[in-house]
Amino acid sequence: MRGLPYILLAAVGLLLSSGVQSDMPVHASSIDRPNILLISIDDLRPDLGSYGHPVAKTPSLDAFAESSILFEKAYSQQAVCGPSRAALLTGLRPSTTGIKTLKQSVSTTVPNITTLNKSFKQNGYETVSIGKIYHHANDDLDGWSKAPYDVSREFYRDRRERGIPRLAYEAWESEELLPDAKNVNHALKELERLSQQQGPFFLAVGLHSPHLPFRSPKSEWDKYDPALVPAPQTTSKQIGAPDWAVVALEIWNYDNLPPKPGPMPVVEGDQLRHGYLASVSFADGLVGKVLDKVSALGLDENTVVVIWSDHGYKLGDHGGWAKHSTVELDIHIPLMIRVPKMKVPGARTSALVESVDIYPTLIELAGIDPPHALEGMSLLPLIEKPKRSWKEAVFAQFPRYVKRQLLMGETVRTQRYRYTAWVEHDTGQTVVQELYDHGNDPIEAVNVAENRDYLIQLERHEELRKLGWRHIRERLDEMISQDSTYR
Repeated sequence: MRGLPYILLAAVGLLLSSGVQSDMPVHASSIDRPNILLISIDDLRPDLGSYGHPVAKTPSLDAFAESSILFEKAYSQQAVCGPSRAALLTGLRPSTTGIKTLKQSVSTTVPNITTLNKSFKQNGYETVSIGKIYHHANDDLDGWSKAPYDVSREFYRDRRERGIPRLAYEAWESEELLPDAKNVNHALKELERLSQQQGPFFLAVGLHSPHLPFRSPKSEWDKYDPALVPAPQTTSKQIGAPDWAVVALEIWNYDNLPPKPGPMPVVEGDQLRHGYLASVSFADGLVGKVLDKVSALGLDENTVVVIWSDHGYKLGDHGGWAKHSTVELDIHIPLMIRVPKMKVPGARTSALVESVDIYPTLIELAGIDPPHALEGMSLLPLIEKPKRSWKEAVFAQFPRYVKRQLLMGETVRTQRYRYTAWVEHDTGQTVVQELYDHGNDPIEAVNVAENRDYLIQLERHEELRKLGWRHIRERLDEMISQDSTYR
């Protein structure tokens, strides 16, 4: 494994964070620079066998976990596609970029930021996008070596023009006509082409599954006994939390469900959960095809592979059928990284990590200087030593209009607790606090923010919120700099 020594990156990061741009380029030869394969899976919560799901049929992802490092506690910056993907691809948090809604693109909101793919392109990599990577298909076009490829827009336009009903779940006889399958077939051809090139590549492959609608081949549905598909551990709203903390809006846009928001019929809820798992298995099989091609082409020895989800999803949990919140099910994501010749393949770590950590990790592996002050931390120290001490907390957020007042749910996740302060945008005043004790309440059924027994933890987490991610980063920088095992 090659890359900049950590101490050099730390110095670069210090210069950048103080506003001084480094003009010291890195000129690693192509043989030293690994290829990068980023696989993004939309709306995938950790419903995988490797994450402990009791019935999920995910052999490809589970096998990959045995050759990579699995991050048990990885978190999204915001549980909705656009802001989450922007955080990954800019290395910046939504509070910094201002990208907090689906309508905002990276190119128009922060046009001067060097994105992850553009950073690789500027350093001699061929950059290719297939499927859903950015939320907006035409975002950051000059960051790719060729136009992004995704057949999904044509697929949906054709169905609209033909008047085909919008169904929330469907079983297809085969996968051949499904957009994700077509995109992956294109990715396999691109891998063949890229394997014959002299220079390194950055290939991003984005699956739409298991995002709604839950559409997959019938063979994937048949892998599951409907009677064994787990129901939510609770469909009740969180006790002591505001009614608007969890919403159920996304599911009601389909023709085979009730016409307006309300309680989901039991039969439909069961079908939706079955369809979600079938879509997860469909995505798993497609990921397997990509990984098999990487191996067949002999690319394993010089290709870093990242498998990441933009956020989770509620399947009737807490009465919600969407993401769009700060609850654990929405911000907790699967993340696995495989680095050639890594010391401990198959390792797992319970360290708290975030989507913004991926950008600095990948450029360090490639020996590329940070193009701007990145807000995550390279995960290479964890990849080298999975049990090392790491961040005390990670941060997420979600905006919510309540009685025409914009609130921001500012979330702090520590090893045992999730804390959210709902803060008025105009005044900065905290109007509601939520605190969940995962040691005693892993499903987040009860908000204990007003329980006097938790006062110390409430105050501690509010202090962490106010100190913010920079404080956590400074402490981690200091800790790593004193660790002789990494220098």
